Amino acid sequence: MFSIFKSFSTELKFYLIMNTFFSFGNALSGVFLSVFLWKLDKSYSLLANYSLYWSISIIFSFGLCAWLARKTSPMITMRYGFVSYLITYVIMLSFHESLDQHIILLGAGMGLSISLYSVGMHMAILDLTTNDKREQFLYIEGILSTIGGVIAPLLSGILISNFHGMAGYYVVFIATCVFFVLSFVFSLKVKGKHIPAKSYFWEVIKNPSPEWKKMYVIMVGDGIVSGVYFTFLISMITYKVAGGELNLGIYNTITQIVSIIAFAILAKYSKPEYRIAIFGIGAVSLLLSSVFLSVYPVLIGLIIFGLMEPIASNMIITTMNAMIYASIEKDPQYKEKRLDYIIIREIPLGLGRILGVVLFLWMRKYFDFDQLLPVSFSLFPIVFVLMVPLLFIVWKKSGHMHQNVNIPKG
Repeated sequence: MFSIFKSFSTELKFYLIMNTFFSFGNALSGVFLSVFLWKLDKSYSLLANYSLYWSISIIFSFGLCAWLARKTSPMITMRYGFVSYLITYVIMLSFHESLDQHIILLGAGMGLSISLYSVGMHMAILDLTTNDKREQFLYIEGILSTIGGVIAPLLSGILISNFHGMAGYYVVFIATCVFFVLSFVFSLKVKGKHIPAKSYFWEVIKNPSPEWKKMYVIMVGDGIVSGVYFTFLISMITYKVAGGELNLGIYNTITQIVSIIAFAILAKYSKPEYRIAIFGIGAVSLLLSSVFLSVYPVLIGLIIFGLMEPIASNMIITTMNAMIYASIEKDPQYKEKRLDYIIIREIPLGLGRILGVVLFLWMRKYFDFDQLLPVSFSLFPIVFVLMVPLLFIVWKKSGHMHQNVNIPKG
């Protein structure tokens, strides 16, 4: 792993350090933000609406972020993202326990923050890495990000448990803001690349690479799961079974250690030709562990899920991102059009997120409060399993997985 890291350019190393600070800040608050919002109304409605609002905000924000990236640069857009995250957390700190009355504002702010950050992040990965080495970079990035995540949830759990009422949450949110500031400072060392002022949005819509066109359904499916399952279902079911913030912090620390081991192994052995197999193994593992925890919401179920979920999620998310980047690079003019691809990606992904939230709210009408969480937790991972044959059609069957991407000279 260290030999791979040494081979990276200085700019790429600073990018990884910057993202490590950002990930640490997110890890401090991430799982506990869902618990905080749940405690405000003791139902899942507020969480679902929050997810719905930031999903809608992302769809509308990405156009603005693309315009900003063309006027400045994707890296400057990412810096604005750090500032936007900081402002969003200040909003949380300002409204305290009346935040449920301003959930639209919170969702809009978080959606804008995600959009600003994502434009810079995706463009940096495309510019600083190549298809044949991208999995290694993504897994190394995952290792560095997760190292902070080993300490962060436990630290947050201790802080929250040792303060009265909601005070511990506010301390954690303040600490998160500090790490966003550090991320901004280190981002100044990453210049990135400027992009053409001309937009190819409609050209990409009408005539994208063949692989990209086939990936639309996959992106919708990815959004369905990410909008609900990864956003709050995992946090809530593990909080319920673990029984409190401190235990949840300990649990998340253990899962982050498992993630580091998984990232290290996958970084060494992952290759483009193994992508479908890795995704398939991850999808089936995630489904089985989710069903097991839903049926047995006790310590043994939590342990099994805690061992399998970090590995499975890493396999799914990293492979999905690698395939998305590869399908962009299939376009002979991808260097000129790469930002437009990233922006357009958010349309099916955003629609999927919204569809996932609507599906969850629909399920709420047919299941009582105690059934809703375990049932939905078991059903949403099925989407990833259904995506495996579709990915086979897009890549393996058509023989594109092993072909070199069209990288123009110059």
